[in-house]
Amino acid sequence: MKSKPSNMKSHFNYLLILLAFILIASSCQKEDIKVEDELPPITQEGLNTFGCKIDGEVLVPKDGDPSLFVGSRKGLIAGNPHAGENPVKSYFFIRVLNAQDEGGDYIFLYIPELEVEGEYELGNSTGSTPYENNSPNHAIVISYDGETAGKRYLSFEGGGDIVIDRYDTINTIISGTFEFDVIKESDPLSDTISVTDGRFDINWSRLNEEE
Repeated sequence: MKSKPSNMKSHFNYLLILLAFILIASSCQKEDIKVEDELPPITQEGLNTFGCKIDGEVLVPKDGDPSLFVGSRKGLIAGNPHAGENPVKSYFFIRVLNAQDEGGDYIFLYIPELEVEGEYELGNSTGSTPYENNSPNHAIVISYDGETAGKRYLSFEGGGDIVIDRYDTINTIISGTFEFDVIKESDPLSDTISVTDGRFDINWSRLNEEE
């Protein structure tokens, strides 16, 4: 009769150990679950947001640690579209990268002469002179898979467009949407990816102040 309390105590200790194991396993499982990135809403308020899907995978800006060899690791950089002595031929560019996650992608959008709100059709990108004013409207995408140095994809004529919905030089706000296909630089005939659901809402003065 005296052995009962000892057996009950052993059984109770076993249950405590089992419960602790379950809690630890559950905690580890939660840590392994990756929170999926979400696209920001389409706005025209100068919120300095950007998002798109590259072949269905969401890309949003994510800052990384600055590097002496790599250069800027800022997730979102936008050019001042009303800079220079001739505002009629204002340029506009956005460079976005995910510098945090392994295999994070990169995208570059460029309009060499932004004059008014409207649709800007993309042309052929050489991938080498993105800032020159004699370049057409174009896009460059670098897709990473975590194993290679990245695959470069370039826009082509008729592949899509960037739509500027707000171009406010007084409040320094530019916002719009975009959608296009790009072709692989080294294999343009057989490798194409789609960029969809693109949106941006930039206050270029405030964004530059934050750098």
